[in-house]
Amino acid sequence: MDDEKGRRAAALVAAVVAVAAVLAGVSAAPRAAQGASFDCAKAATASERAICANPTLSALDSQLGVIYGQRVARDPSIRQVERAWIAARTAGCGKSVACLGLLTNAQIAWLRSGATRLPAALPQQVGACSQTTITDVGTRLGEAGSGSQITEANGAMEVSYEQIPAADASRPGDPAVVCLISLPEDCPPGDNRGKEYAVGNMRTLRAWSAPDSEHMCGGA
Repeated sequence: MDDEKGRRAAALVAAVVAVAAVLAGVSAAPRAAQGASFDCAKAATASERAICANPTLSALDSQLGVIYGQRVARDPSIRQVERAWIAARTAGCGKSVACLGLLTNAQIAWLRSGATRLPAALPQQVGACSQTTITDVGTRLGEAGSGSQITEANGAMEVSYEQIPAADASRPGDPAVVCLISLPEDCPPGDNRGKEYAVGNMRTLRAWSAPDSEHMCGGA
């Protein structure tokens, strides 16, 4: 377990380094003086509080809000996608500045692209998201009390020793936004277990985050 925690910590450090340059560029821009796209006095989640506490993230979120407003005015159908994405970002990132920066930058890029939907393929880069459907909502060992196991049509899977209420409220066929939150590092050849996904259900607007395996790569 210590090795697994160490690998997860290393992955988080790598994400921080990866996003630092992007955030530095945003902080140098004139928009850095602007606030978030929502009322920080009403911040209710760890992610919202982290955004409001960080001027760089606030500027980035403000930029997201402007671009989203422009897109949704032309295409109201993306409203539910954005809502599910926000839920997934909240579930996956919590208060992590690096994670919030990566996902928000990726979402801005998608909104700017003008694409009518997120890519369908399984995301390969941390921060990237896809639009797919839930194919199965089950239990880790196929029996009650063993935890949750959820799969999506694009090949994503989330496994938890605990039952995930947001997943239990989902049904096969529900449209969903799936985001890649972290990748395992220093894995043995052929063993890449430990990718973590965040999923936002577009029907229920509930979300969860969990790794794709019971153990990190190199574990039991």
